[in-house]
Amino acid sequence: MDNEIELARLAKEAFDSHRYESCLSSLNKLQEHRRSDGRVAHNRAVAQYLLSNLTLTDGFKKSLLSVNAQFDRDSENSGVEATIADKAVLYFNQALIHMRLHQYKHATFLLEQLFQVHNTLHTDSLAVEVSLLLIEVCLRTNQLEMASKYIEFLESHYFKSSNGGRGEELSGDGGVESYRSKMYLFKACLSVLTGNIKTCKKELKSLTSISGNSSAAQFLKANIEFLRGNFQKSLKVLGSTQKSPMVTESGECLTAFSLNNIGCIHYQLGKYSLAAHYLRKAIEENDAALNGFPPLDKATPLSGRPLAVLGVNCRHILLYNLGIQQLFSGAPMAAFDSLLEVVQVYHANPRLWLRLAEASVSAHTKVSHDLAAGQVMKSGSVQLVVGSGINRKLVVSPLQQTNKKGSSDTHSQSAAMPAPTLEFAAICLRNALFLVSPEIIPSCSTLPGPTLHENSVLGLRCSILSYLSYVSLGLGDPLSALSYATQLLASPTQPKCLEFLGHIYSAEALVLLDRIPEALHHLNPENNLSDNTFTITSSDTGEGYLANPRPSCSVEGLEGAFPSSTSNAKAMMLHNMATVFCLRRENDKARSAVQQAIKLCKKVPTKMILLSGYIEMSSGNTSLALDILKKCSPNPRPTSSKKSKYLMSKLLG
Repeated sequence: MDNEIELARLAKEAFDSHRYESCLSSLNKLQEHRRSDGRVAHNRAVAQYLLSNLTLTDGFKKSLLSVNAQFDRDSENSGVEATIADKAVLYFNQALIHMRLHQYKHATFLLEQLFQVHNTLHTDSLAVEVSLLLIEVCLRTNQLEMASKYIEFLESHYFKSSNGGRGEELSGDGGVESYRSKMYLFKACLSVLTGNIKTCKKELKSLTSISGNSSAAQFLKANIEFLRGNFQKSLKVLGSTQKSPMVTESGECLTAFSLNNIGCIHYQLGKYSLAAHYLRKAIEENDAALNGFPPLDKATPLSGRPLAVLGVNCRHILLYNLGIQQLFSGAPMAAFDSLLEVVQVYHANPRLWLRLAEASVSAHTKVSHDLAAGQVMKSGSVQLVVGSGINRKLVVSPLQQTNKKGSSDTHSQSAAMPAPTLEFAAICLRNALFLVSPEIIPSCSTLPGPTLHENSVLGLRCSILSYLSYVSLGLGDPLSALSYATQLLASPTQPKCLEFLGHIYSAEALVLLDRIPEALHHLNPENNLSDNTFTITSSDTGEGYLANPRPSCSVEGLEGAFPSSTSNAKAMMLHNMATVFCLRRENDKARSAVQQAIKLCKKVPTKMILLSGYIEMSSGNTSLALDILKKCSPNPRPTSSKKSKYLMSKLLG
């Protein structure tokens, strides 16, 4: 017995002085006497792991699982159930590994069990370590309310400012000041994430008084200036941020972080090309940091590199930012490629599926517009066009080459194959809708972004429904389009701007289904529009900006593809109503509707002029139709009334 106590003492002394080889030697001798003791087996596994410089993570994970099973066997043999407190250090080490590997759910599960029994843990320092790690996990997963709860717990139990506080009793690698600096850092991060700039500056001042002007403090300063709109000052702070070493001891690539933040700032400044440049450089720095370590073996993917750098790869977070930047700066194809790679990691993010669908729709729309403008050949059989006018010649591709080209067409592929098509967009949107169902859920994780709460989730669901209706119309499925639009309009908290889209898409679907009276009901602006229709709030779509495609019934000449005001929306609805009246040969009603629409526009759109000309011509007012159409002709050429009438009648059939 005395020999065992002496071996345990020697092992602890060697461990505290970082002499892990000597510690392991003493533990091996001790294990010969206590083969069924789980604590000895655990300490031996820890010593072996530290002796490898934390590079044999695969073996350490297996050892911890084996120790856990040994605790359970000991409990069965002794008849005394092992408590969570008995496994506290084991659970903490497992949680630490999960956190480093970005396995936050597993880490949270273990840490919450330890937090519930914090009063029974062997030391106060372990209780504090558990709470601090739990706060860090909550901040990384954007669970801000939970992080605030744990911070309040630590402050009230272990970091009291009075002399009677327990904080001075804590011990650790850096003593109580090390714990305090972490607390100040986490409180400052929480303040940034909640937008509380005043509190963040206070906590940042406390942090710098202990740890100096560290890189973490510099990043927080830059974030504060960013939130205040001082973008140039934020850039200046980031420029002075320490960027070496390439990867810190905590497994962070500061250069990639800095370049990412600079890219985000340039995006806010409207410098989209420059923003994309810095985001690409951030991805390059991230890849370079990974290449600085030895390659991983597929059989043991967690071994060969230190634990801290196993989670250093933030490529998919950087790609997410790059994809969003590309999408909103008018590069949908590039955005599609970036977001498609990201969705393989964050496949449970409904907002990411929505963005991928938006990139698909935008890319498809761009190609469709190019086809309509004649910039892309309409037939795969046409290889070249030579000459113009009466001398215009078409060079037809050989039959064998045509078949080869046709086989690669996206229409011949399965809709499930990732491609920027409406079919693939529909799949993405159905995935997104599945992730936000049922209608009322308290919150929704959208990693790597912030967690969405109830109102934002409902707004996101409405955005998805409006997109599904739009895509269904593009795929020639008016029944599905009407179903999605009806669900959108039936939502009790749908944003007014999306309600407008619901009426537009419902009307188009009903026209295609030959249910014109119902369509006219949706196109009545007096019943379906209000003055606050286009007042968009941050909770409308869950993101703070409109997440919807170009309306399929858009009117050329209005400001932007989506109406920016209620008057523009009324003009769009009246224009569509006039078109429906034309289908019913009710020319008087159509004329009245289009005249009302024209009065609402500052600049008369070309489509409205053409529609007015069509109405007058179908009513027999040929001369008036010609006068109207001449207004929209860029270079009117003199022609006889008889010839014009003949051409228009042939054109309209």
